Amino acid sequence: MLFLSILKIIGFVLLGILAFILLLLLIILFWPIFYRIEADYHGKFKAKASVSYLFHLIRANFTYEDGKPLLKAKVLFFTVYKNDFSDSGEDEEEEKDNIDLDDDALDALDQQLSEESTASDTSEKDTIPEEEEFDELNAELTDEEIEEFMNQDLPKKKRKRKKKGFFKELKANIQKIIQKCKEKWYSIKERYQTTKEKVEYFHKRVQYYYRVLHHKSMKPAFEMVKKTLKGLFRHIKPYYLRAKIYYGADDPADTAKAVIAYSAIYPYFRKQIRFNANFQEKVFEADFLAKGRIQIFRIVFLVLRAYFNKHIHKMIKLLTREGKKNGRRKV
Repeated sequence: MLFLSILKIIGFVLLGILAFILLLLLIILFWPIFYRIEADYHGKFKAKASVSYLFHLIRANFTYEDGKPLLKAKVLFFTVYKNDFSDSGEDEEEEKDNIDLDDDALDALDQQLSEESTASDTSEKDTIPEEEEFDELNAELTDEEIEEFMNQDLPKKKRKRKKKGFFKELKANIQKIIQKCKEKWYSIKERYQTTKEKVEYFHKRVQYYYRVLHHKSMKPAFEMVKKTLKGLFRHIKPYYLRAKIYYGADDPADTAKAVIAYSAIYPYFRKQIRFNANFQEKVFEADFLAKGRIQIFRIVFLVLRAYFNKHIHKMIKLLTREGKKNGRRKV
């Protein structure tokens, strides 16, 4: 009985752990990721973007102000990542160069420099030869020494004989040049052949993919891809969007073109975007705010539904079969 009760307790503990893991997995999959984007331009551009997850326990903020971007990520109350995208090394070197020295340090530095200068002067004096040495070097020759030197015969210079086999060396050099030209020609020919094979190989692959993608049986697969992309866009797009634009160009005609462009999108964003035109002066001001959420489960569901669709699965096999078959070929 004791053994069975122990097994029962262990089973309940394992079941509780599995239930906790399952609950945590469901929370991760179904809990949405909220994002918020703000931007405005009033003489200077400012932007702020934030992403939060699990009751703001995990969050990341990005700000751009006065030309300085800053990215910060936090978990609970702890900053796990921070980057202001600035070169800190240069600032540290500038700080080191701008260190102020005390009076005592300056006196010690002057004393050290004076000692080094005196030591260098003494070393230069030691290297200068004495006057006696100069006198010995500059001493004049006697008449007897001059007469003896003039009566001596100078040594005859040996003329360098030209090496034999000049034509043989010339012939060998010509043969080397011809051999190098042959090797260069063969290498160019080999590169041309390999490039030609690669071009033919890719041309065949492109033709195969074109035939597969333009076949009439691919229509259900493309419909599924279109449906998946539309579902992803609907899920990711912001549920709250507000934008205010105040614009005026130097030429009133350019301002009119902007008004025409806005009128084209007005039926779709009549409540989200407000556009005010100024035909008298050049001005540009804007305010932008967007809020949205992303659910991991929804994205995973849409992607897996498309991947396991039989039409898309067959299309992927058809597209990869030619690559696998020709991928073994060395070009």
